Amino acid sequence: MVDKFIISTMRSQMYDHCYENYKGLTKNPKWLLMRKISRFQAGRIMMKYLSRSSGLSHQSYDQNNSFFNQIDLDEAVTQLNEVGFYLGLQLPKRLVEEIVEFAKNTVCYGNRKSQLGFYYDQKRKAQTQSEKEIKVACYFNTAQLCPAIAKLQNDSQLLAIAARYLEKEPIHQGNQLWWSFAGESSDWERRQNAQMFHYDLDDYKFLKFFFYLTDVDNTSGPHICVRASHKHKKLSHVLLRKREEDKDIIDYYGKDNIVTICGKAGFGFVEDPLCFHKGLTPTHKDRLLLQIEFATTDYGMQNDNRDNSTLQVLN
Repeated sequence: MVDKFIISTMRSQMYDHCYENYKGLTKNPKWLLMRKISRFQAGRIMMKYLSRSSGLSHQSYDQNNSFFNQIDLDEAVTQLNEVGFYLGLQLPKRLVEEIVEFAKNTVCYGNRKSQLGFYYDQKRKAQTQSEKEIKVACYFNTAQLCPAIAKLQNDSQLLAIAARYLEKEPIHQGNQLWWSFAGESSDWERRQNAQMFHYDLDDYKFLKFFFYLTDVDNTSGPHICVRASHKHKKLSHVLLRKREEDKDIIDYYGKDNIVTICGKAGFGFVEDPLCFHKGLTPTHKDRLLLQIEFATTDYGMQNDNRDNSTLQVLN
C-alpha cells in the first residue's frame, strides 16, 4: 500500500504546480516565465547576456554610512560566488532591540494568513480561538511600520554587496519578518513552512540577507544551507523542483557540505537562495528572523505589502 503521506505530498506538489501556473498566467506572466527559465543554468546565463547592456553603473556606496562595521566586500562576494553564502554580518544591539520591540508590539499573522492576526504573547489564545495549530507568524508592511527595517534595507554596505554580486544596481524586492514557533511539527507542516530542503526562484540572479533577532542554536531553528549547491544540482532537482528529503540532499552533496548556521541575536549572513536551504524546526525556543531581498528585477511578488483593509485581528 502506498504511504498516505506520499500520496498527500504528491497531491500537494501537483496543487502547488497548478497554482503557480494559474497565478502567473492570470497575474504576472513575466514572473512565471522567469520561474520556468531561471531554474536552468543555461537560462540564467542567457538572460545575463541579453541584459548586459543594463549592467552595473558606476554608482558608489558610502560604506561609512552603515549600521555595520567595515565589511570585506571582496571576501563577501568571493564567498557568495564560491560557496553561496557569507557569514560575516552583525547588527548593532540597539537595532536588534528596536526590531524585537516592534515585533512584540505589532500584530503578526499566523501561518501567513491575513485573517489570523494576533500579538506575539497571545499566540496560545489565537490558536484556541482559530482552532488552528500556528507554526509560524509573519508581519506585513514592515518597512512602512518599522523605521529600523526601512533604514536597514537602504544600508550602504548591504547595497554594495548586492551590487557587486548581482553585477547590476540592486533592486529591493521585499522584506520578510517572521516567527518560527517551537514545538513538534509533522512532515506536512515542515514542508509548508520551508523547513525541508528547497531552493528559491525569485529572479535570474538575486540574494537575501538574513538576521537572527533571537539567539539561535541547534534547538531554536537554525538556518541550514548546502555549500555550492547554487552552482550545480542533480538533474532531477532542476526538472522537478520540490521539497527534498535530507537523505537525498546528503547523498548527493555530502554531509560535509551541509552547513548549520547558529548565532546570537544580531548575527547575520547573506545567501544566494539558489542554494538548497531550509530552516530547522525549532524545538525549544521561538526564533525571530528578518530577511531582506535584492534582485535585478522586482516582479512585485516577494514583498510583504498588504492592504490594511484585508488584515484581520482575532478578538
